[in-house]
Amino acid sequence: MAQRKGSLVGLMKAADDQVKAEAETGPGPIRPGGEMVTTAVHIPKATLSLLRRVAVARADKHGGRPSVSGVLVDLAERARVELESETP
Repeated sequence: MAQRKGSLVGLMKAADDQVKAEAETGPGPIRPGGEMVTTAVHIPKATLSLLRRVAVARADKHGGRPSVSGVLVDLAERARVELESETP
């Protein structure tokens, strides 16, 4: 006999627990306005390792999940003026 799936009450309790946990850890990473996209970049392994370590350190410090994308967004925003000066 197949095992019974969780009840609606159980699902609602789990969702409520998740919302409460997220409220305790604070908001997730700040996402600048605009549509998000998925992309791939080719970077050295050492660079990816560094980005992952920073993402984990930030998650430990501020709560939430590690986000390499968040680290990259922060770096790009900090260097925005310099990066924009390189474009025509």
